Amino acid sequence: MAADTVWCSGGAALRHEDGALTLRRGEEEIRIPLQAVRDVVPDRRAVAVELRVPAGGTPVTHRIDGVSEAAADLFATAVSAALAALPEPDPSFDGAALVTTRSLRIPRNPGPSRTAWQQARTAVWLMLAVVPGLATLIVTSVLFVMHGQAGMLILAIPMGIVTVFLNLASATAGERVLQMWLLPRRGITVMAVRSSPYGKSGKYEYTDPSGTTHSYYRDASASQIEISYHPDDPGQPVGVYPPSTRVLATIGTLLLWAVTAGLIFVAMMAATE
Repeated sequence: MAADTVWCSGGAALRHEDGALTLRRGEEEIRIPLQAVRDVVPDRRAVAVELRVPAGGTPVTHRIDGVSEAAADLFATAVSAALAALPEPDPSFDGAALVTTRSLRIPRNPGPSRTAWQQARTAVWLMLAVVPGLATLIVTSVLFVMHGQAGMLILAIPMGIVTVFLNLASATAGERVLQMWLLPRRGITVMAVRSSPYGKSGKYEYTDPSGTTHSYYRDASASQIEISYHPDDPGQPVGVYPPSTRVLATIGTLLLWAVTAGLIFVAMMAATE
């Protein structure tokens, strides 16, 4: 049974090491140099650490409960032997002045602040992705009601909802294609190294200039691939593709936008007739 540490049933611990007593309790750690200790008293299933106080001062005690009686006795004996080897301090000495307390709570990482570029990008994306489709849904519904065709809402509402989702898909695809063309030329291009086993969807990792490691997922079999990212947003990369792949992606995005625009046009024409 170790004589330099006692543990209580609640997880707290009182340790004697490096010429000091360390009491860890919950999210707090109290360090008491031996020079500040007057006595360590075992009290059945507890250990009390009494601090030195100036003559006539109020006694200060740190206590740990719920310990083994045998451990408490061994601990008190070991610390008392160490205290006996110390010189007697001045009567006016205040041991509490040497006691230090620190929090063991791990602070939450607030995360990186959003840059102006990220905020602008988000605002533009929301405008393109939500406003046209949502405006179509609202305007067509209002026009049908104004023209006395409230029954047409049965068609207008589902059509408007489909338009909103098509609008979101078009904006997402359009943003991705735009990044595929711009970031390899104006962003930072690095090699991402595969970190997942072969035969599964590829997970690739890369490190930005700040030393932060990011992940990028792509259905590829190569051990390394090129990716590009904006300097202000290293966590949102795109793969570097050949021109033919980018052209096909652009055509597909334009067709999706054409379908979205066509549906908006049909909805507006039906509501204004």
